[in-house]
Amino acid sequence: MSERWFPDEMPVPGVNAETNGWWEAASRHRLVVQRCTACGATRHPPGPICPQCRSTASEWLDLRGTGTVFTFTVVRQAFIPSLAEQLPYVVIAVELDGAEGARIVSNLIDIEPCDVSIGMHVEVVWEDMGPQLAVPRFRATTDAKGARG
Repeated sequence: MSERWFPDEMPVPGVNAETNGWWEAASRHRLVVQRCTACGATRHPPGPICPQCRSTASEWLDLRGTGTVFTFTVVRQAFIPSLAEQLPYVVIAVELDGAEGARIVSNLIDIEPCDVSIGMHVEVVWEDMGPQLAVPRFRATTDAKGARG
């Protein structure tokens, strides 16, 4: 079991036919995005049709789990009571390395909100929420100062 950053009361993500492969990879601590096999475009979240060429053919592309903060917000109000202990916390959109144009929304952990900046380098860490559910979180890398930061 991995380190835990959020309470058990956090809502469980929804899984459907398009996202099932993503969640299966996440349960094995693999960060993946969909890649269209017709045009090569990457996308996240997963979907049934490529938004670039409208093809339905896709595969899962394994990523290194690194990226840069594209944008962020600091949450200061708990949407469930047990989150009050974690306040404030940071929600980020990560521009994923190796997946041009694909971004993922997650949390930035182990950092003070005042130290977060757009362009900072981050890496994935996994939070095991159960035996078959792992959620990607991110933390600043040792070289957290990004090109835009």
